[in-house]
Amino acid sequence: PILAEWFETPKGSYVLAWERGQFDSAVEDVFGFNAVQVGLPGLDFLRESRIPLKVRAGLDPGCGLRSEPVQLPLASQSIDLVALPHVLEFNSQPHAILREAERVLMPEGSIVISGFNPLSLWGAARAFGWERRHYPWCGRFIGLLRLKDWLALLGFELTGGRFGCYAPPFSQGR
Repeated sequence: PILAEWFETPKGSYVLAWERGQFDSAVEDVFGFNAVQVGLPGLDFLRESRIPLKVRAGLDPGCGLRSEPVQLPLASQSIDLVALPHVLEFNSQPHAILREAERVLMPEGSIVISGFNPLSLWGAARAFGWERRHYPWCGRFIGLLRLKDWLALLGFELTGGRFGCYAPPFSQGR
């Protein structure tokens, strides 16, 4: 199954509900004219954004803008908000995706990223090989310090961040 299908499982819906709340609060006060969500087209992570033009980009069915995340057919400095829900950990070129996001973002634009923390209970489950062939465990989780480093090299200024979903990654809802 793909990641979008995993979000329909009990574990996935728990994570999705928390992440949607985080995206909602992160994007609601970002102003501008153009926003792009890369990946997961069936899930609207820009739903609370006030930006009038929102598009979902990627190669999955349902993307309004069909393109590789490393080569967005958008003008440089034309986007006010880029949302990257779990895109970096499920692509072989996470650096290139961040460089492309930096290229299309307007000066003072915003980027919102979500991902699994390799230093969490969920990351430990992945490290021990639980379900390693299935989503989300097959992804390459990126640590916060590494991500901060990559963003700093591209000139991004970190303005916020949250950790969440502290329940163990078990199949039972309890």
